[in-house]
Amino acid sequence: MNGKIALRTELSSDYRATENTVREAFWNVYAPGAAEHYLLHCLRKSPDYMPRLATVAVCGDTVVGAIACAAGSIRTDAGRTLGVVTVGPLGVLPDWQRRGIGRMLLDRTAALAAMQGHPALVLCGDPAYYSHRGFVSAETYGIRTADDMFFDALQLRELSPGALKGCAGTYHESPGYAFDESGVAAFDASFPPKLKVEGTPTQLRFKQMLTTMRPR
Repeated sequence: MNGKIALRTELSSDYRATENTVREAFWNVYAPGAAEHYLLHCLRKSPDYMPRLATVAVCGDTVVGAIACAAGSIRTDAGRTLGVVTVGPLGVLPDWQRRGIGRMLLDRTAALAAMQGHPALVLCGDPAYYSHRGFVSAETYGIRTADDMFFDALQLRELSPGALKGCAGTYHESPGYAFDESGVAAFDASFPPKLKVEGTPTQLRFKQMLTTMRPR
């Protein structure tokens, strides 16, 4: 798996390849099988989807990594609403992982979002990974989930110094992330079949992360 990696904005002609990359990246990670490729498929139809921030990592003609974004918001305790960029899904083909591609995708997204005037990136993910990629716990800024809970997996990356100062409040992702899970099976059937496995280490880690949600 050698070759030069190039990053560019996703094209509509990449959609199927991008969905396949995301499917491969998330298969059996958080649950048996995956739904993130269908989430991406649905998210593109949302008015909150941000195509100018959608990036693919390619090696030749192969999409080896991809990142998608949508508009989200922080509703501060002081009564303000601050627009932020929600990151996800972000995926890299398994054979191409641990080569810095995820970091490259995140850094390009951060640079583009900063140029567009956005204050921060927000995502839900494993702190063990994202803490090494410029993200810190949302609790650092007093920011909670939409249900007013602190959650270790809720991570933020400021795009300029002090961008989140005084922004304690609740984070709200786009309704575009609330896809209808009843459509996953039919959509997944259009891809090559894969074995679903339960009880993987990453699934157990995900269950552990869910226990870190707590009231403020």
